[in-house]
Amino acid sequence: MSGPEVLPSDLPSLEAERARKPNDQQLLVRLGSGYYRAKRPAEAVTVLRAAVALQPTFPATVFLGLAHEATGQLDSAQSAYRLAGTVARGRSEKAELEARLAHLTQEQLVRFAKQAVASEAKLRATPASNTVAVLPWRYLGTNQELAPLERGVAHLLVTDLGLVRSLVLVEREQMQAIADELALTAAQRVEVPTAARSGRLVGAARVIQGTIREDARTAQIRLDGTVVTTASGAVAGRGSAADKLAALFAMEKQLVYALLGSLGINLSPAERQAINERPTADLQAFLAFSRGLEAQDRGDYRAAVAQYNAAAARDPNFRAARTRADNAALLTGPLGQSGAGLAALAQSQLPTQSQLPGAGLTTGRAVALRNAIDIVAPSTGGQLARRTLGGPLVRSRLAETLRQDDLTQIGAVGEIIIVIPRP
Repeated sequence: MSGPEVLPSDLPSLEAERARKPNDQQLLVRLGSGYYRAKRPAEAVTVLRAAVALQPTFPATVFLGLAHEATGQLDSAQSAYRLAGTVARGRSEKAELEARLAHLTQEQLVRFAKQAVASEAKLRATPASNTVAVLPWRYLGTNQELAPLERGVAHLLVTDLGLVRSLVLVEREQMQAIADELALTAAQRVEVPTAARSGRLVGAARVIQGTIREDARTAQIRLDGTVVTTASGAVAGRGSAADKLAALFAMEKQLVYALLGSLGINLSPAERQAINERPTADLQAFLAFSRGLEAQDRGDYRAAVAQYNAAAARDPNFRAARTRADNAALLTGPLGQSGAGLAALAQSQLPTQSQLPGAGLTTGRAVALRNAIDIVAPSTGGQLARRTLGGPLVRSRLAETLRQDDLTQIGAVGEIIIVIPRP
């Protein structure tokens, strides 16, 4: 049930056909895919939007996403791919979509940081007063096993502050991308002017920065946080906490409350309860998680997956570790690294220009038949798309389904039995 790739030489005839049949969804998909292949993405977007409006099929939504990517509209591409995920039938389709979305997210972070720095001189808008960003912290110590806490503590702060309904938190990865683009050293990350500049670049009114210190005399860890106002560069609040390393999570909660108190933010009982929740009670699991964040920030996704899995193995209830392991795993293989895989999958489902092979069906009847099969016997429809199901078996499968006499499927049955009579 798939046709050959649309070549540039096919476009004139498809354009002429479109003039006669402007609402033929399958014709629009073929034309849009042809524009995309011919490196005419802007025209592809226009045609494929019309096709998706008529019926959001997998080929239509995927080629629309690819065309948006080619025009540099990554947000629109992601929206199209998410829509494609709702109509995808096979595991390979869904896996390719998830991987592509993960890669696009990484591309967006880098692009955002570059564009923010490039347009820094033009920044005029005043950020919303409740927007907060957290820079990676600076570790001041000699035990390099604790250095990944620079990312880990920042992650905890973003998570807990994000539970306060009156605040809007900038994603940790977005702030890390800015730090990478500015090539900030650990020392620069705790400078007030640097914090103010970083906050302006991400549209945050305040930036939280801080240090993790070791006291060899008392064998304690100390967390010192500072809130910087991006508009003026003034320090708007401070917070500190010190204790043994084993009490790291309690220290972080103490720090959060101190910072919120210095900003004059009153918490509801529900917000306090949510903040008091801990992602894990296992310090070693959190250290592994922090190493995973560090590996992911430097682009070593395989190492990140290994560290996240190690964290989850120590604490099976560490949900953030499992989620990040799954997300990082999407970036380790060939899936999603380019649009070629998605294009091939969409191509495999692309309809022929005028009829199905051997069935004598017009394009409109082919659409009706395919939709009907998907409603009555979705697994059979998937096998038909992969060409792994023979004619006699098709009739047998459909006959078995039809014997259920489900009145809600009468319309679909009517479309099918026109072509495949009930035995």
